[in-house]
Order: sequence, then C-alpha cells, then structure tokens
Amino acid sequence: MKDRLLSVLKFILAVLLLPLVIGITSSFLENLRKMSEGVCLAFGWGVVVYLILHILLYEPAQVFDASKKMAEKTIGFLSPWVKVAGFCVPFFTILSFVLYYFASLIWKGAPLLPYFAFLASFTFTMHMVFTANALKKKQPGWLKENYFFSIFSIYIVNILIIAGAFYFLSGDFSFADFISRCGDVAGAIYTASFRQLFVVEGR
Repeated sequence: MKDRLLSVLKFILAVLLLPLVIGITSSFLENLRKMSEGVCLAFGWGVVVYLILHILLYEPAQVFDASKKMAEKTIGFLSPWVKVAGFCVPFFTILSFVLYYFASLIWKGAPLLPYFAFLASFTFTMHMVFTANALKKKQPGWLKENYFFSIFSIYIVNILIIAGAFYFLSGDFSFADFISRCGDVAGAIYTASFRQLFVVEGR
C-alpha cells in the first residue's frame, strides 16, 4: 500500500512537469523560428532524418553508448552524478556546438550554423530516443512514474543546454525571451488546469 501511494505521488509530480515540458518546447521552437530560415529548417530536418534512420534503417546503439561513456568520463569528478550523466548530458550534441565554434573561427563569415544545427538536432534526437528506451527498461514502475519523471527532467535539461548553446553562438536566439515565454506558457497551462479543477469541484 505504501509503495502504491508513493508511486501515485511520483506520477502526480511527473504530471506537474508536463506543462513545463510543453512550455519549454513551445518557447524553444518559437525562438528557433526567429533565427535564419536555414538554421530552423536544418534543425527540423535533423530530427526527421534521425527518426527515419532509426525506424527504417539502422539503430546506432554503439554511437549512443560511446556518447554515454564520454559524458560519464567528462564529469567523473562528480561521483554521485556519474551514473546519470550519460542520460542527462547529450555529449555529441554539445560537441556539435563546440565544433561549430572552432569552425566559425577558422572560416569567418561562412554560413556554417545550419550544418551544425542539423548535426546537433540529429544527435539530440538519438540521445532522447535511446535514453527513453533505456529508462523504460530500467524503471518499469506501477504507473511508470519514475520513467515519466526522469524522461521529462532529462528533456528539459537537454533543451536548456541547446538553447544556451544557440544563445552563445548566435545573436538571433534570445535566452531571456526563451525563459520568459516558457514561463508564460507553462503558467497559463497550470492556471487553466487549476481553474478547470475548481469549476468541476464547484459543480
């Protein structure tokens, strides 16, 4: 009984994260559209191309494992976090932005960001797909409460990392506007949900 009650509480916590997931996704896409059309399209195609590759052709499990191990080694000094680093830190996605930074120093003025945006979204999608599969197996749960909470949290962290990278590497992405918009959308969903519950209770 105690375990089931705890499962329900964790599930409720995961549900409470859902508006934040929607808010951060909506805000990120809105700010991405404000960048050059090439960057926006490249990022979108990176997601699509990876999903086609994964579903129809090949699942690059070895590439994900390599990324996971590198992330774990990178923050190995933070021993309590080593086990989750591989899931929370999209190593190859971050590497994509680092490579862009150095490439932009070498080929100044060249429109390189769309290519690296494609690579970043491709590796980000790979990271999320394999992370979701791994967590689904490791955290069965009665309501899959641990799974939902974990995947929502990891997704939020990853989007924040990508948004931060775009902010530092491109003047077209406003991180302040991204956070503000995220708060507005999530807040509106929370408010609407509580009002709906109140109306239902009032009846």
